[in-house]
Amino acid sequence: MIDIERIGPRAHQMLVYGQITPDDTAKFVAFAQAQNEAGEGGNILIDMVSMAGFSWSAVAEELAHIPALMQWLYRLDRIALVSDEEWIRTMARLESALLPGVVYAVYDADEAGAARAWVLEESERAHAGAVSARDEGADVVVIELTGRLDRAESENALDLVRARLDITGARRLMVVVRKWHGFDPDAALSTHVMQGKLELLGRLDRYALVGGPGWLRQMADSFGALVKPQVRSFDAGEETAALAWLRG
Repeated sequence: MIDIERIGPRAHQMLVYGQITPDDTAKFVAFAQAQNEAGEGGNILIDMVSMAGFSWSAVAEELAHIPALMQWLYRLDRIALVSDEEWIRTMARLESALLPGVVYAVYDADEAGAARAWVLEESERAHAGAVSARDEGADVVVIELTGRLDRAESENALDLVRARLDITGARRLMVVVRKWHGFDPDAALSTHVMQGKLELLGRLDRYALVGGPGWLRQMADSFGALVKPQVRSFDAGEETAALAWLRG
């Protein structure tokens, strides 16, 4: 099923759930054509968390109307897609990369609130708020990550760490990964991010990474052998041990 409703002056929500049929696809195409005829763009939130599957006849129906659908897509300013399926999120990112001028912000199911805020233009950045600071005293800077790091949020994270180091005078940093939803590849190409990381290498004595996927902690441990700061990773839930090590 597909339900489409207006949720703001410039925003619609398309809720996709259950099995997608040709009738559902026809409803979607009719909406896109109506938007084209009205000359309306704006933003859309596509929620696919409850989608159970689709029929090939529904796909054929959509392919038959690609020109109208592409015209509608190119009118949009913000497209947010929410799904709890990794393959759907991956396909959306690939489509975004392959279609010039069409940019998806892709979210996991637990990021639905952030997706809605961005589509309603309550937030300027698609993944704003993924990084935050926590007060643990003046001797250690603590940063928490919950969500996905796109380029803007990666740059914001470096600025936040630098500001906290300046304010506290601390030389020890702990990053706690609450929920890891990956990062956008272009974040690694940001000069701002690369320069910020190099600067931190000279300002830190110790760095602790708590939580996150195993490969991320392994990479931190391996990288630690090559740089000046002492680097150590800890499993999720070992914040007390990490703070003790940082202060030791």
